[in-house]
Amino acid sequence: MNRKHIPISIISFAILFAVQYVLIYNTFVLRNNQYQVEERKILDSTYRNLMLNDKLFPGGQQLIDSIIQPYYPAFRQAQQQGSKEFDQVARKFCDTLFTSLQRSSNTDSLFRELIANAALDTTLQYALIITDFEITFDGRNYHKVLKGKWELNNSRPYIQIDGTLQAIDKQNQITGLTVSSPQDNSYKIAFELHADNPDSRFYRIIKQMAPTLILSFIAISLVIGIYYLTYRNWARQKKMTEMTSDFLNSITHEFHTPITTIIVANRSIENLESAVSSDKIQELTAIIARQSLRLQKLIKQALNITELNEYNLDKESFKLLPLLNESVSDYTLSVKHNVSLTFIDELQNPDTDIRLNKFLFTTAVYNIFDNAVKYNTSKIKTIKIRLFKKNEVIGIEISDNGIGMNEEQFQTIFQKFYRGKEYMNRPGLGLGLFYVKKVAEAHGWRLEISSARNVGTVFTIWVH
Repeated sequence: MNRKHIPISIISFAILFAVQYVLIYNTFVLRNNQYQVEERKILDSTYRNLMLNDKLFPGGQQLIDSIIQPYYPAFRQAQQQGSKEFDQVARKFCDTLFTSLQRSSNTDSLFRELIANAALDTTLQYALIITDFEITFDGRNYHKVLKGKWELNNSRPYIQIDGTLQAIDKQNQITGLTVSSPQDNSYKIAFELHADNPDSRFYRIIKQMAPTLILSFIAISLVIGIYYLTYRNWARQKKMTEMTSDFLNSITHEFHTPITTIIVANRSIENLESAVSSDKIQELTAIIARQSLRLQKLIKQALNITELNEYNLDKESFKLLPLLNESVSDYTLSVKHNVSLTFIDELQNPDTDIRLNKFLFTTAVYNIFDNAVKYNTSKIKTIKIRLFKKNEVIGIEISDNGIGMNEEQFQTIFQKFYRGKEYMNRPGLGLGLFYVKKVAEAHGWRLEISSARNVGTVFTIWVH
């Protein structure tokens, strides 16, 4: 996987989510269309049977007929006068009719009886509505009488006769009936019975879809988890590959210098004439010896560094103050004149003994010194070594005035082969601080670091 695959992965995720959304949405629509199908079938069948010879509710037809019969002459006369007069009569008639129907309705007891007989959900609420009322004088041409104040689905007026259901729509319609008679002075009436739960239908459908939603969520979570693990492993492998590549580049550079020096020195010896002084030969052989020793140490450091642990250490008791003095003195001899080393002893106890491996300890200290010099752009490169005690624990503090680091680098500088990208042109294998950490861990010590950009770095080794 490389970076160009990331947009492809994101697009794939988007497609996956889109497909999942469509599937869930279609499931929701299907459940919505099939919502309370069985209940509606039972109520529809029972209600239709009751209304075979009646309208709205038992006794509704007789009530409507008794109210409309006296109005036919008034409707006929108003029709001849114009639509305005007809609407006035229609409004008066509707007020009388609907008030009487609402007052006389027995739908509530009827609906509860239907619910009980069919063993349906007792929380169901209903609404009985009239959606159309028209009259005819000749049995063919109808004149609209109903002038409702509310809209059903924003398409037609209706008047609610009975019931407490507020949300009235096509989804909760149980029955829709239209009754007419092709006779003179008759009427056509359309009415509907609606029933639904008072709870949100959305909530109930989502509750029904819970298994589907949970499985979808689990599936998406698993895909995301697998992708995350794959991406994390790829990132680790990529990082390891980069570090290995950096290591090979660094080790090639580091090994090239002593090998080249040895080859040049050896050829110089071969080309010397017999009359050349032995001092010159000794100088060249000394160069070969030093570079061979350096090469040997580089190889040993690269191959054996991971074997450091507390079980294979050969520890001895050493007086800490003389040991640090010796390390500072030896290192001072090997650096240039623009490097200043200062040792501060705050313990004031030269007899303090510490069990440690001398070679590993001094090498770790030298590695910190090397970093203080290598990553330092100051004219005078200052290294301060402080020996002190805090809370009965001895601390060895090594600070410098180098280029410093940011907090993000604190987590990576101790990794094997790690070297900052901006410092790849500097000599080294990227093992120095890794070595320091391994030595501290092998001795059971604690290593702390603090640093600031362009200020410097402080390493503290807490020895026990």
